[in-house]
Amino acid sequence: MTILKLLLKIFLFPGNIVLKKIGVTVEEDSGILRSFINSCVWGGLILLIILKFI
Repeated sequence: MTILKLLLKIFLFPGNIVLKKIGVTVEEDSGILRSFINSCVWGGLILLIILKFI
């Protein structure tokens, strides 16, 4: 597995977990919900990191 594929798997992990919990496949979702969840998780994490250092 290349480093880019590993990074992509890590980046998409939160959205994939939510899709599995609600029983929706990636094909059914078209990436909309997964993208929203990933944006919320990673955006919130970045915000917390930035606020800690400011």
